[in-house]
Amino acid sequence: MSGWRRAESSGSSSSSRDPGAVTAPGRAERFRSLAETAFDVLVIGGGVSGAAVARDAARRGFRTALVEAADFAWGTSSRSSRLVHGGLRYLEHFEFDLVFEASQERRTLLRIATHLVRPLEFHFPIFRDGRIGRTKLDAGMWLYDALSLFRNIERHQMLDTEAMLAREPGLRTEGLLGGARYFDAQVDDARLVVTTIVAAVEAGATVVNRAEVVRIDASDWPGHRALVRDAESGREVGVDALAIVNATGAWAERMLDRVIAGPAGSRPGSGATSAVRIRPSRGTHIHVARERVGHSGALIFEAPQDGRVMFVLPWREDLTLIGTTDEFFDGRPHEVAATPADIAYLLEATRRLLPASKLGPEDVISAWAGLRPLVAPPADGAEEGGVSREFEVHQHPPGVFTLSGGKLTSHRHMAEATMDRVQAFLAPAGVKALRKVDTDKVPLPGARFRDLDALRGRIQERARTQGLGRASADRLTRAYGTRANRVLDLVERNPRLGERVVAERPHLLAEAVYSVRSEMALHVEDILFRRMRVGLETRSGTPEAARRVAEVMAPELGWTGERQAEEMKRALTFRAVDDDAIRELAAHGKGVR
Repeated sequence: MSGWRRAESSGSSSSSRDPGAVTAPGRAERFRSLAETAFDVLVIGGGVSGAAVARDAARRGFRTALVEAADFAWGTSSRSSRLVHGGLRYLEHFEFDLVFEASQERRTLLRIATHLVRPLEFHFPIFRDGRIGRTKLDAGMWLYDALSLFRNIERHQMLDTEAMLAREPGLRTEGLLGGARYFDAQVDDARLVVTTIVAAVEAGATVVNRAEVVRIDASDWPGHRALVRDAESGREVGVDALAIVNATGAWAERMLDRVIAGPAGSRPGSGATSAVRIRPSRGTHIHVARERVGHSGALIFEAPQDGRVMFVLPWREDLTLIGTTDEFFDGRPHEVAATPADIAYLLEATRRLLPASKLGPEDVISAWAGLRPLVAPPADGAEEGGVSREFEVHQHPPGVFTLSGGKLTSHRHMAEATMDRVQAFLAPAGVKALRKVDTDKVPLPGARFRDLDALRGRIQERARTQGLGRASADRLTRAYGTRANRVLDLVERNPRLGERVVAERPHLLAEAVYSVRSEMALHVEDILFRRMRVGLETRSGTPEAARRVAEVMAPELGWTGERQAEEMKRALTFRAVDDDAIRELAAHGKGVR
């Protein structure tokens, strides 16, 4: 790769493009351009961190590519607690810098992703048998407000027992001492990732999902070559880049094992992982019907089993999200799944908090588990909840940067810090940024509007004229912002696409078509579990949802009837492992009630 130059290339030059005015090229063209373009930065990993790095790099003007082995947000980034928060519980571990950073990023995301990130009121009840008393909680809340520079949605408010029960009458009354009210924010994590990916493409990045890096040759400077295999066709291409960012989360060490870092001919795994140690922690969550829980809003509380901090969160209009567990995980990352013990833990803690709920395994609509890619502590023995959520960026070998640790809330800042390192590395080679970083100022796709309520009103009115319900209109506004109009355009051209995917949920068939055309969805699974999330919001309706989505995807992707059947089976298999845990608990875990 001697004689490296920043060659002009059709379809890849961010400097010649108008961000926001580009239609993403077809997948075949994008995959072909991986081999035809000399990139400045290759990002490996399509989770929230990788998506943010690609957006940042492309907006600075670097020739950028991103490849993801599965689908965007396939791993941890679609399996989180869906919170954008300062990290109140990190104050116990004196991680003030982390809380300050996250608080600033929460404010930034509320500004640049207004349709996706919404303020959420929390209540934190305290009990006589808990670890945290009223004085400690009040002091922590004042510190939380201070670290956000008193710019949170509202300042906290301490509540006595009567006031707490007035707000959350379903709470356990035994030993209740009152609590606190404060604000954080909630987000659809997978949609945040996909929207950030779209932003990266519109800034000039070449992005391909279902494309796995199988080897990285970093032994012959200048530049590196990654061998990328297309999971759809089996075709392999070499991708040249001056710098590589390994943003694969829990897979980071395994990715570095694929690096040839020594002299030509040396084997992969030549010591590239020496500075990077990931200690994954499994976090499990469940969905249940809101009416079965008996809470009014978001609750943060101490699990009675072990004092860990947990959440009971409203989701959509009628569901509740309960999470999370925090257990070190030693298996292979792609095999992570909810366990019967995880689900039992969440149900028991919620029953203790809200006694009238009487939740059992039969109430669990869905379960999911993800891995926090925590940076391993210097010495073993730290408890899961005590391991820092700080992020680190390591460079080894030269030009290969690994981003590890961190949390969803801080993803944009993590990407900026990573690209600052990459930019400094590229400068001596004469490759410099064309623009200053602006990712904290430029709205994400769909977020260019002044008033969310006004936008919602316009979308509701247009949806009404097309015979669509208010719930579907509200969902479109929250998921797509101004680009909800593009989904409604599809319904206008084909009224059948205005039908719901399943009767009890507000998601529309038009969203599946939009996901294929504008968000690079390739499989039914991609749409049910990441673009729309409807696959986690219904139990009995999932097979019907898979069938109907496959039907509208088929003409878009040229599927035969046989391929449609395969896609339906694949989508149901994706969820089957977590469903097995629910069934096992129902069959053998009666004692958890």
